[in-house]
Amino acid sequence: MSRGAKGEGSVYEYRDGYRAYVTVKGKRKYFYFKGVTKSEAARMLRVRLNQRDDGSLPRGKDLTVAAWMRHWVKTADLTPRTRYVYDRTVEAYVVPGIGHIRLSELEPEDLEEFYAAFQAGAFSHLTLNKATNKRERKAPGSHALRNVHANIRAALNVAVKRRRVARNVALAVELPRAEHAEMRTMSTTDARRVIAAAMERPDAARWYLALVYGLRPSELLGLEASHLDRGAGVVRVRQQLARVVGEGMRILPYTKTDAGRRDIPVPEAVIKLIDRAIERRMQMRLEYGARYVEWENDGEPTSLLFTQDDGTPIDSNVHRRAWRELLASVGVPAERPYIGRHTAASVMIEMGMDIAVVSSILGHKKTSFTYDTYVHPMMDAKKSAADALASAYGL
Repeated sequence: MSRGAKGEGSVYEYRDGYRAYVTVKGKRKYFYFKGVTKSEAARMLRVRLNQRDDGSLPRGKDLTVAAWMRHWVKTADLTPRTRYVYDRTVEAYVVPGIGHIRLSELEPEDLEEFYAAFQAGAFSHLTLNKATNKRERKAPGSHALRNVHANIRAALNVAVKRRRVARNVALAVELPRAEHAEMRTMSTTDARRVIAAAMERPDAARWYLALVYGLRPSELLGLEASHLDRGAGVVRVRQQLARVVGEGMRILPYTKTDAGRRDIPVPEAVIKLIDRAIERRMQMRLEYGARYVEWENDGEPTSLLFTQDDGTPIDSNVHRRAWRELLASVGVPAERPYIGRHTAASVMIEMGMDIAVVSSILGHKKTSFTYDTYVHPMMDAKKSAADALASAYGL
């Protein structure tokens, strides 16, 4: 064991690494350096000593990863829906996986082992297979793992700023390449049949905006009459409508920096479809009279374009049933509503629209995401088709 001058800390072997302490205001603050050599531990100790001297030494030695993640979810600037999703992610995966580890002792290797267990199916859960109507055990995929990693990285960024830890160990961990699930879209023929059937309905604009402009279901249901700017000829997407656990249906506004906040140019024909939805709402208000629900969000009146007949908001389940009924009416197999968004994106790209324009219409934060999600898989499919043609002719 080697010792420095009094108050400058000590380094000694401990388990599969080295342990050291720094004296701060007469009290020992311990650190554990896992899987390093003695000289590396001594170097890391000198970093701690310098941090002590300049006042940046991390605090909170007994704070666990679970406690810090819960604190971050509770206090971060998040929408109610996002906070609910993050809370579920932390409680389902992070807490049982690495929650017991002291925040100050968390190492990249801990995350790597956690992620390896995640991929091996350690966090599988029972879920309902809608095709068979049976509950089956399913392991979360690579997308869920990336969400977990993003949450940990964001929480540790705050921990570094607060001097709870000296570094963000998540930055030293590389995730495996994401598995790109097959992007399901409607054929152009089926999409046209669905749109033709929708034109006969009072809420035709709802389905047209979904299939042609790719609005997310929550964005469609959150559109209000004030979001149509007839003079500019645009639909202004400013918010989402979603059910928040414990709070019911809520309007969740986009911030000014959100990519989802966007203006979508529409022709006069689409404006007329939206006007038809507004007229339908006025008609229902007259028919229902006192029974009509003038729905408010946080005490503020709303003018949602698409509601149930009695004025109540449409939640995702009601929207999904209406969508599937529309598909069934023209003999198109049942698909989740999000296929409308994927179909819109694919058609835009097939038409040769600039990728930046497509990304802007869809409300993507980065054009690279639009490319990776829609263009790249399409190019792979075309290449496979070209290879198959060449093979068929013996080339």
